[in-house]
Amino acid sequence: MNQYRTLALLGCTLAYCSTAAILFGQAGGYAAKVEKVDPPKELSQAIASVLANEAVRVTDSKGQVLCEIWWRKNVPLAKAPTHPTASYRDMTETTLVGVIRWVQPGSDYRKQKIKPGVYTMRLAYQPEDGDHMGTAPYTEFLLLTPSNLDERAEPLDSAKALHELSANAAGSNHPAVFLLFPGKSVAQAEIRDEGNGHFVLHVVLSAEHGGKTFALPVALTLIGHSSAS
Repeated sequence: MNQYRTLALLGCTLAYCSTAAILFGQAGGYAAKVEKVDPPKELSQAIASVLANEAVRVTDSKGQVLCEIWWRKNVPLAKAPTHPTASYRDMTETTLVGVIRWVQPGSDYRKQKIKPGVYTMRLAYQPEDGDHMGTAPYTEFLLLTPSNLDERAEPLDSAKALHELSANAAGSNHPAVFLLFPGKSVAQAEIRDEGNGHFVLHVVLSAEHGGKTFALPVALTLIGHSSAS
């Protein structure tokens, strides 16, 4: 029996069980479904052990798998949320949030090509400098790093270290960046059309701080690019 666990906005746990894959919200021909799938074998044991054993599988308009995402079972927070739900800024920058396997070639928010393969996803904030002004509507991103270069579950030593590692995912001197929209309360994983060619995967994860559990809404742009790219 497949099971996908997520948290509703008030922090209660919801389970979605079926003998078949569960098809969730879809938009623009993209759809999300959840299946019981063990984390990729390419991962280190340290990272695989903190991931859920269910994957969100995203398909394109032809029904072909675009990518698969394993979210962290419990995302560690750096501080207790001041609101009923946690936000990206409650986490330490470089926190591991999940792992993605691109089945088809992808592209990041800067239109950099991402080859099929397994990548870790860590939180990063857009640098506050003139080079990045006006390049994105929000300042939080998940950065991809090839799994063979990222083997520990803890946050990295610095944002600079993450940027340097992530550049290997894009094969350039710039990290592979995927824009985060503000998270929203959703009852189940779904793809939403956020306008301007942005198709965003919405989920609600479990987060922890001080022995307490909080809901962490996440909205990850899988299709869509900066107007400045």
